[in-house]
Amino acid sequence: MSSKVMVEVQGDARPSPEIVVIGLTTKADRIRALAHAGYLRTEIASLLKIRYQHVRQVLQRSGISLGKTRDVGTNNASSPIQATAARPTRDSKSRANAVEAFPPSKLLDAGFIRIGEWTSVSAEVFALDTAAPREPGVYAFVVDGVIRYIGLTQRGLRGRMAHYVRGHSRQRTSARIKGRILAALDEGSRIEVLVATPEPTAWNGLPVLTAPGLEAGLIRLVQPEWNMQGIG
Repeated sequence: MSSKVMVEVQGDARPSPEIVVIGLTTKADRIRALAHAGYLRTEIASLLKIRYQHVRQVLQRSGISLGKTRDVGTNNASSPIQATAARPTRDSKSRANAVEAFPPSKLLDAGFIRIGEWTSVSAEVFALDTAAPREPGVYAFVVDGVIRYIGLTQRGLRGRMAHYVRGHSRQRTSARIKGRILAALDEGSRIEVLVATPEPTAWNGLPVLTAPGLEAGLIRLVQPEWNMQGIG
């Protein structure tokens, strides 16, 4: 970022980015502050070294329409500078394809229920805003409307959610997903938690555990980004 106190752009003066973000600890807060200070969305993405998509999502969820164009203060007020349109990235294309191919609504229609959201408590701490069921089952983390992770627990959903909060280094998957959750929350993303507790069934008189098969089938079908090599 520039060290200048003010940024001059064709007669328009804005506070320097450093001054705008003083005391702000999350990227989402910095995005909102820079937008209110008059920075374009493309500029914010460049200054914070994040994707344009993240900036747009944070501002949209916050109900902030600023940053698309900027009036430079010329005599022709009807001729604002247009923000440079961001080219679709590989991530944005895959996200769009994921939503179109298998939106979270299909899980809800099939019997999953939304139990709550992961919320940020501090820079390295997050929590589920409700109590998860004690029953075993299958769960999905939905990030900004996209299914990013599908998992299974046969000991209880409440305990498994607590594993992610702790993220013990010896529990590699829990630690990895904890990092993913923290990164998404830091970017201002919304992370919903959907769960299903299917009943066991039988095949030719033999017991069948439904939940493991449901998890494996969904991972194969949805191919969530946070599932490594198709394994929950």
